[in-house]
Amino acid sequence: MLLACGKQEPQAEDSNAVELPAEAHFQEFHAEIQNFCSHCHLYPDPGVLTKEAWRMQIPREYAHFKQNPDTSLRVPPQSEVIHYFVSQAPEVHSLPQQVAPPDSGPVRFRKQIVSRTDLKTLPATAHLNWVSDHSPKELLLTDMGSGETGRIRFNAGQPGYEPLAKLKHPAHIERVDLNQDQQHDYLIADLGSFGPEDHDRGSVSLLTFNDKTHSWQTQTLQDHLGRVADARAADFDNDGDLDLIVAEFGWHKTGQLLYLENVSPSKTELKFEQRILDNRHGVSHILITDWNQDGRPDFVTLFSQEHEIIVVFLNEGHGQFRKETIYQAPDPAYGSSSIALVDLDQDDDLDLLFTNGDTMDSFELRPSHSLQWLENKGEYPFTHHSIAPLTGAYCATHGDFDGDGDIDLAACTMTWDYNEPRNTIVWYEQLSPGQFRAHPLDYTMGQHPVITAGDFDGDGDPDLAVGNFEGRETDQRNKTEWFSIWWNERIEKPE
Repeated sequence: MLLACGKQEPQAEDSNAVELPAEAHFQEFHAEIQNFCSHCHLYPDPGVLTKEAWRMQIPREYAHFKQNPDTSLRVPPQSEVIHYFVSQAPEVHSLPQQVAPPDSGPVRFRKQIVSRTDLKTLPATAHLNWVSDHSPKELLLTDMGSGETGRIRFNAGQPGYEPLAKLKHPAHIERVDLNQDQQHDYLIADLGSFGPEDHDRGSVSLLTFNDKTHSWQTQTLQDHLGRVADARAADFDNDGDLDLIVAEFGWHKTGQLLYLENVSPSKTELKFEQRILDNRHGVSHILITDWNQDGRPDFVTLFSQEHEIIVVFLNEGHGQFRKETIYQAPDPAYGSSSIALVDLDQDDDLDLLFTNGDTMDSFELRPSHSLQWLENKGEYPFTHHSIAPLTGAYCATHGDFDGDGDIDLAACTMTWDYNEPRNTIVWYEQLSPGQFRAHPLDYTMGQHPVITAGDFDGDGDPDLAVGNFEGRETDQRNKTEWFSIWWNERIEKPE
């Protein structure tokens, strides 16, 4: 995941790595290398990375293995492993062509930039969350750099921002009534650090409004965690209060999926008991829904890092969950970046939108980066469909943007360290079931980790909100653009 989670810092190539002569017998090492690599993750095809990337990646993997070595494994020589992968890898990847957007098809989107000049840090918008199920409707925001969380409400089509609180490095915000006082609270997942580290500074907090002081107060619900990327609330044990699922992304030595059972003695004294549901690190997203329609809330999680897997946790009652794999990516550097619930084929069950394009795992742009649809056909795993290639794909959303009755899509990209224009925001018009036409909206060097759709101006068609992330002090491209609203101005009205 993101920014929230950047994976591994690049390191210099191992100067002691010596390539073997080209006539080396690869088959002799294949089984041994496959066994060694598969001990921690799926065995990668050599073609998924370039030669240069393998020369950097393999020494990192050996360094990680040495931190927790398994003495039962025979460790193949690093130089031989480097040569094995490098000799079969491409020099460069063939990437999808980028195009400057001439128009946006049957919809014109008008961009409105929302800037901040008072922040001491560069924009680092980590999450935008449109809340429209209850009044007031509002767009929630977290900024990882400044630590600011806030809400945007729209008056006469104009966004008005109200700060709520300042934390460390908030990655996710949800509106809930956790203390059941009939007032809106805000649940915050906080990474505890801007960059990837192993530490215990991550936390889950609740913002509540104090009527006496007319101010928002921050209550820590769980601290001393690794980097927390997401936190969601639901009554999983059917006892009348809200429990929590927490995505502790961590990094190398930290990270797990947690269940926090609500055992609060009163509404004013919140207390939770923590239990580990899955000890894999890299969990970045949680989506709550009653997946199997049995009346109990289930949830879907995305594990990135080397796992690259989407798992549904089916609620069996009494705090017990059964795991099913929705999708297993084909390689451990797939760059999984987001998931979203959608009934894309409108057959009355939920599917998933899925993006992969995280460039912070292999530090290169890859042709496999794309927008995908995981179709729910009533069995696991789901049926995989590739919708469109999208270099650096980071987040996706959906809505009927052209008003023709089907579901269209939109996605944004974040390529982090690549200083060249790319298609950073694209919307996809659904032409026929499962078939889409791409309409690029933005061709810049912008970095956009999050996109969400909502009818912000109440005119009947969905608009887009896109976060900006220029989190490096050396990067001065868009240092005041915090986020942008793309107003939907439909050109062709459906008959």
